[in-house]
Amino acid sequence: MELLHQCPICKSEQIVPFSMKYQAGFPHISRTQCTQCQVQFANPMANEKELMEFYSNYYSKGNFGALDYKKKIKEKISQIKATPLEKIKLAKQLVLQYQPTGNFLDIGFGLGEELVSFAQLGFRVYGTEYDADCIAFIEPEIKGAHLFNGDLLQAGYQNNQFNIINLYHVIEHLIQPIEYVQELHRILTPGGIVMIGTPDSGSWAYRVFRKLNLLLGRIPPIVDGLEHTVVFNKRNLKQLFADNGFNIIEQMNERVNDGFNSIFKSNLSLRKKIVRYIQTFLPVNQVLIAQKR
Repeated sequence: MELLHQCPICKSEQIVPFSMKYQAGFPHISRTQCTQCQVQFANPMANEKELMEFYSNYYSKGNFGALDYKKKIKEKISQIKATPLEKIKLAKQLVLQYQPTGNFLDIGFGLGEELVSFAQLGFRVYGTEYDADCIAFIEPEIKGAHLFNGDLLQAGYQNNQFNIINLYHVIEHLIQPIEYVQELHRILTPGGIVMIGTPDSGSWAYRVFRKLNLLLGRIPPIVDGLEHTVVFNKRNLKQLFADNGFNIIEQMNERVNDGFNSIFKSNLSLRKKIVRYIQTFLPVNQVLIAQKR
């Protein structure tokens, strides 16, 4: 782990303690906030080797294991394959109007449902993933997918190679987000689209939760994920992409996509079920759609 003395985004040294929570088996215990750009980041921050070990078999343990997440995604993939093409196009129309065909890259693709969707749409699909278990999970589902086991910055993709890139709940796990955003710009075609999903640190639910803890004289705990390294609000995420060669098409909040019965029947603790319900009914995440200038 490394103790940081400046913000990883704006490089300001004006940083203050923000939240803390210790839990065995997780790579981070505390978070700092930059008073200049308001980005929150793990401090001390785990190194790449520590994170690689943590993400091994990621979807078979912790909350994902308790939610039986692999089974859910298997069912979702079967549903995607059975969905009429026009319905899939309608769901993706916001990006397809800019890039209707070509190469699709999913960075940190997880269990691969977006790869399946874009393969169904006729895109040539590529993906990067730290977790070899994820590659083994999705490979039988997509013929001809180009999957890389490792980090985007090691993949060596060509300039202007991709028409659409998906970065869904990945940017908050990165040690150096700026390098990734610059790499996205390099490998996207002119006019190419990037889709980003990530927690919104400025969401109403997170802000109220923090204030309640402060009023009760408690150190506010980390609630959006102890594995998260850098967390953005809507303003500073938008600024990061605007500063690195992107035009912002749309930015919105979204809820966690889970069902009441699914959470109730899971093996999560009562406390974690309550947190999951809150995240499901309140828009604690954000989505940003940006286009390469």
